[in-house]
Amino acid sequence: MGDKRSNLFQLLKAGTTTIINALGAAIFTYALSLKLLEITGSALGYGVNIFIGPIIGLILSPIISKVVDKYPRKNVAIVAEIALVICLAIFLIIYPLAVKTNLLVVSVVFVSISNVCARFFSISYLSSTPDIVSKDYLQKLNAIQTTGVAIAGIAALPLAGYIYGKIAFEYIILIEIITEILTIFLTVITKFRAHRNEEKAHETGKKLIEILRGNMELTRLTMIAMLLNLAVTSLTIGVPYVVIHVLKYSSVVSGDIQSLYSIGVVLGGAVIAAINIKNITRFIIRLYSSFAVALLILGISLSFFKHETLIIFIVFELILGISTALSDPPLFTYVQEVIPKENLGKVMTFLYTLAQLLTPVGVLIYSTLFAKIDYPTVFLISGIVVNIIVIVVLLFLGKKSKNLA
Repeated sequence: MGDKRSNLFQLLKAGTTTIINALGAAIFTYALSLKLLEITGSALGYGVNIFIGPIIGLILSPIISKVVDKYPRKNVAIVAEIALVICLAIFLIIYPLAVKTNLLVVSVVFVSISNVCARFFSISYLSSTPDIVSKDYLQKLNAIQTTGVAIAGIAALPLAGYIYGKIAFEYIILIEIITEILTIFLTVITKFRAHRNEEKAHETGKKLIEILRGNMELTRLTMIAMLLNLAVTSLTIGVPYVVIHVLKYSSVVSGDIQSLYSIGVVLGGAVIAAINIKNITRFIIRLYSSFAVALLILGISLSFFKHETLIIFIVFELILGISTALSDPPLFTYVQEVIPKENLGKVMTFLYTLAQLLTPVGVLIYSTLFAKIDYPTVFLISGIVVNIIVIVVLLFLGKKSKNLA
């Protein structure tokens, strides 16, 4: 797998897998939300994935990490996708009856099960990156996967809106089944280097703690990344709230501004895939620090130039997308390089679950703040708090890291 041609072919297969899987899932999720809104008249459907995913992830994270690290990851990914196809097929069969009885309850059960399958697939695939390409191509593969998800995100919403208005929902379920079958096929033909881990199940939690304590650099990066993810929710919640409810623009304007995030990810992904980073940790820390400062500048800009709110949001959605694409692939690459393959499942599950858990927490925090406080003040306070915590983490854990060295 060391030769260039083989690695490029692996990149092509893995990238295509990511785009097809993400596109199908995004179209289906959005269409299901629209259907729930239409049938129930409640916006609760839009929040189903936001809250169910993290809850399922938290409950099952010990099991997922054990399975992913114990068994061949390619097999885990394929079995997870087959289970998802079966789940979708059952949903397709019972859908006509569910519409007449209680679609919301059936959808919650389906989303819960499908989240389990999707999580097994995502974690096993992320943990398998060193088994798919050689070390020199890790960053490129991570960048391609990040960019692929962004491209799927750009295309999914308009496609889902168009398809939803043109065909019956049963056919949308069928489209999702087809994309998952294609994902299975692409995973089967992608080469994975085998790994074997005989670690006892009860040692998983202890091992994860040892890994994090033994690598303070990783702990430091993880803490800052999670903090920034939480802070970024201010834009996720704040942009539509301010644009629609405060400035009284249409949801189309809000959607257009938010779509710049995905465009930024594509632009940043193209850059990070083309460059080689000599010192990954230094690069990530500088990028995280710069983004923390950018969040403070966002709050200051909105406080002093409130009448230019739309322009400020446009600029910062683009910056957010570019920063995400520049930082996520190197972080994954660093984890994949410093963590032994047999422990990657534990670390990836931990990172994945923690990131998702912070999303609903951020939604609750910032939804409450925006409802009670003037939006420039919310962004300003958020920026100040983030920068203070980032400085403390960098200084305190930086000293501990040096002491351990």
